Amino acid sequence: MEVLIVGAGPYGLSLATHLRHRKVPFRIFGQPMRFWQGMPRGIFLKSFAFATTIDSPEKLPFEEWCRERGLEDREPCSTVSFTHYGLWLQRKLVPEVEPVDVQLIEGVQGGFLATLASGEQVQARRVVVAVGLRYFQHLPEVFAGLPRELVSHTAQHQSYDHYSGKDVCVIGAGQSAFEAAALLNEGGSKVELLIRKARPIFHRKTPFERSILARLREPLSVLGAGKLNWALEHFPLGPYFMPDSARVRLTRRHPCPAGAWWVRDRVEGKVNIRTRCEIVSARAEGGRLLLRVRKQDKGEFELRTDHLVAGTGYKVDVDRLPFLDQDLRARIDRIERAPRLNRHCESSVSGLYFVGVMSAMSFGPLFRFVAGTAFTGPSLSRHLGRVVAREASARARVQPPVTGRVLS
Repeated sequence: MEVLIVGAGPYGLSLATHLRHRKVPFRIFGQPMRFWQGMPRGIFLKSFAFATTIDSPEKLPFEEWCRERGLEDREPCSTVSFTHYGLWLQRKLVPEVEPVDVQLIEGVQGGFLATLASGEQVQARRVVVAVGLRYFQHLPEVFAGLPRELVSHTAQHQSYDHYSGKDVCVIGAGQSAFEAAALLNEGGSKVELLIRKARPIFHRKTPFERSILARLREPLSVLGAGKLNWALEHFPLGPYFMPDSARVRLTRRHPCPAGAWWVRDRVEGKVNIRTRCEIVSARAEGGRLLLRVRKQDKGEFELRTDHLVAGTGYKVDVDRLPFLDQDLRARIDRIERAPRLNRHCESSVSGLYFVGVMSAMSFGPLFRFVAGTAFTGPSLSRHLGRVVAREASARARVQPPVTGRVLS
């Protein structure tokens, strides 16, 4: 097998469509749209519909899919809609997805050996890791060792219904924290939202019909309005050539943590928001969680709650990929904990590629979003197509000619 793709989310599916278009043999493993299927109902995409298309040679835009079904085709689009779109695209364009997990990938002569959950072993010359955010939930160290019954990450919930009537603390100042607080409040929980900032930040609604001057000042892009966002979309390799320190800073800080305009009314005035707060300690006490909270310039106070939900984002770490053999992981050069990649998404282990959020530290913030498939799918498939063709030609040149008797 030439290419093995691990993961059947947006990046894995996009790459598969482009590889087929170039007639590059591949196999793709994983539950289609697994991460997205696990999200609670009532969650919405922060991105525009036109910015959330899974790129393919067939060009099947998400906004057109929504429009044809009478759904919101700008914003806010529900994650349920996007999940159904992804599954529709997979059935239509990548029916050969094998919904089985890869349990182990080892380096062997000539490539890699993958062991599947079914027990089957597959050899491939190249592996592309496209697992999305699944393994990278970040919980602050202060919560280390506390049980799931008391502390959880937003990504661990398909529903908040079982917290109805309970005291719940939410931490974080990004979209996931605001949506968790809104859903908990609407489900009957008593919610406290703790943020480090001086005030919660919400983006303003982006007008689509604007004057020429307004469009020049703040051009619209897949990352939102603004010249930097426009540059990141139209020059996707730009951050790759920046010094590591500048690119890492950009990737971490842009876009800054904030809520969408449409979640604001579900939080402000309905959820108790405590600003300038940082949790300095947490421990279980009497079946509840006791938090020690430091409020900037005002000292510390205690807060007791039945449960804490952390909207604290994700941190890519190669060592948290359980299916990569330890030897392989040790050979991967890093930018902090993420893999260092060349301009073709290839790591320091020849033939081992990483796409999507795992490539963001090498390529910039665009690749934390589905919009990044518009660059990754075509460019990586083009590279793999050239490599596969070159190797096939080289093998053909070294094969001995077929000889035999001439029949009379």
